[in-house]
Amino acid sequence: MNLGQWGAGSQGWARAVSRWSWRLWRRLRLREDTQLRVDTVSGVRIVVLPGVFNGAQLRTGAFLAQTLNVNICPPDARALDVGTGSGLGAIFAARYAAQVIATDINPQAARCAQLNALAHGLERRIEIRVGDLFEPVHGERFDVILFNPPYFRGRPRNLSDSAWRSLDVFDRFLREVPAHLTPGGRALVVLSSDGDIATALWSATHLSVRVVRERDLINEKLTVYEIRVAP
Repeated sequence: MNLGQWGAGSQGWARAVSRWSWRLWRRLRLREDTQLRVDTVSGVRIVVLPGVFNGAQLRTGAFLAQTLNVNICPPDARALDVGTGSGLGAIFAARYAAQVIATDINPQAARCAQLNALAHGLERRIEIRVGDLFEPVHGERFDVILFNPPYFRGRPRNLSDSAWRSLDVFDRFLREVPAHLTPGGRALVVLSSDGDIATALWSATHLSVRVVRERDLINEKLTVYEIRVAP
């Protein structure tokens, strides 16, 4: 059937079908994450171990990593990649920053990030730590903080699922991030329109938020926000 026959509502119908198909494909892929994968982002090959969030295949991690440049992440910067997963964000941050700390609550993700740092010869510039949110960097401050948060609210079934859903991770991040930013520092957060945590961002009156980059992918819209401490 020609979508044009649906008239003015055809575009919305097509988007709904595309979104449903994307969610179904993503759910199936999550059930099949038992195989090692190698994905490429802007010419950079990233190994993804089983049980580790694949920010390249699922697009959000790649979109955030590709946002970085020398203006956002200057050569003397100290950067933090929270919930690093495969280490994709940390690898890209290390292209610019002097030092990168990458953290994840999932030990398998930490191993994966360490593997990718070694594969790219960046083990001296990227330090991997295991722990929940800011726990591994208690008392430390950074010029740039990256975060690709779990987009859905709910109790995760396991450590792998914690990359997708959480009861309060994003709320805690917004509450705690000012204590980990240097004066003038910024956090970059990528959100998907397919998630249900964006309202927390606009409720955080202690923060200044602006859109840095966005892209409509039909089945979801991705947005990178810059977060600073409100004056």
